[in-house]
Amino acid sequence: MKKNQKLVFIAVYVALSIALDMIKEMIPFLNMPNGGSINIATIPVVFCSFHLGTAEGLAAGGLWWLITSIMGLNKWYLNIVQYVVDYVLPSVVLGLAAIFYRKKNLVEVEGGIIFMMIIRTLVLVISGVYFWPDEVAAGSSAAWAASLAYNLPYSIATMVMLMIVIPVLLKALSRYLDRE
Repeated sequence: MKKNQKLVFIAVYVALSIALDMIKEMIPFLNMPNGGSINIATIPVVFCSFHLGTAEGLAAGGLWWLITSIMGLNKWYLNIVQYVVDYVLPSVVLGLAAIFYRKKNLVEVEGGIIFMMIIRTLVLVISGVYFWPDEVAAGSSAAWAASLAYNLPYSIATMVMLMIVIPVLLKALSRYLDRE
């Protein structure tokens, strides 16, 4: 695939993620009260990783973060470190989903999604422990428990959604994606 074609695909995937991000904001049951969500906007970035490769997926995640930040969708921040841990890293790490994708089988797809979501969730939990502890000391075992309790449900829901949707999309579009 030519470099220009990859750039166009990345732009389309980022645009789809932004559109889904805006739609997600209008669906109350997808959003947690203090931030976080079952994030349907991750689908195009994760698909980009499987379609174009890990580096392109990382780039798409970074561009998705940048544009949504410019648009004001990433609005909860305390300082630059918290902002990077809460928004930049979780967006960029989506590109890691295809890190094991060589033989193009379901195990590699779902294993990559699980691996990526573990890293993404860990980053979000660390942010909750050190930047968002409610009525407990930052870094304490109570802060870890609270952050895990808050972040795990929507992270697991997002992971399950990706594990269902991405293989279906890859199978449905496989004859178009393999063309050079």
